[in-house]
Amino acid sequence: MEKGVGKHMGSIALLLAVLMLITLGCANGAGKVQELQGHWVDVNSKATLDISGNQFTFTHGEWQANCNFKLKTEDDMTYIINADGGNTEYFDFMTYIRVNEDGSLEASDMVLDGESHHYRFVRADKLDQEMAIQDLSKDAPKTIQSKEINTFSLSFKNEGGSYGLAPKWPNGSYSWEISLRDGQYNMRFRVMGPSYVVMNFDENVSPEYVAGLANLLAEQGISQYNGYHMKNNVHRHGYSLYVTYASKEKMRILAEGDAAAKCVFDIVPLLNYAAKQPLPDPY
Repeated sequence: MEKGVGKHMGSIALLLAVLMLITLGCANGAGKVQELQGHWVDVNSKATLDISGNQFTFTHGEWQANCNFKLKTEDDMTYIINADGGNTEYFDFMTYIRVNEDGSLEASDMVLDGESHHYRFVRADKLDQEMAIQDLSKDAPKTIQSKEINTFSLSFKNEGGSYGLAPKWPNGSYSWEISLRDGQYNMRFRVMGPSYVVMNFDENVSPEYVAGLANLLAEQGISQYNGYHMKNNVHRHGYSLYVTYASKEKMRILAEGDAAAKCVFDIVPLLNYAAKQPLPDPY
């Protein structure tokens, strides 16, 4: 009889513990919803988000949308998802909204064929902080002794002549990579549009060609910017240059957000050198 009572009491205790966890979870969820209330502004556009209860109003210019939402927690991350979406967590015009640890809210446009807009919502009093350029540069050698490249990578986006590019260079996101494997250099040069390939080159190149690139980097004095890294939280394509050498020396130059509006080194001579290979015409 005592064993039966003990077993029964243990079950009650377990049930109470489960109920307490559910209650605590609901309380935490309600607290998170309360933290989200009020007015939010997008760092990357004039869009705003106004949250009241479990509804929000999204405004962009004269266009507005009212949505019911609920919160979802997964892997310690919180998401604002569509409460009326049925089998989808997305809203009609944008993805679910991720609640970041820094307090910002992030989402993207629902675009099927093209480059989507990235939303980063913050409180209005945080906007200046988001726009401020941060200097994340690291102390790195400003001269490179080696002329033997192991890997080379340059990426940026051209929008109608960015960085002084001539009209012959198509718009798009550029990725130029050279790597040494098993004694052979391979060069990949690709330009991507919003959802399609604009130009693609993937061929082996000679050691002499890569040596010429190393000489060009030295002639341009690009190593003086080694360690450079500037950024803000505006979502726009940045640029980066990474080079590793046989001597184990490295060069790393990076800019993100509005800091990438101008490039600290001249991209044009580098692209002109890339064109010494038989790059295809844009598709």
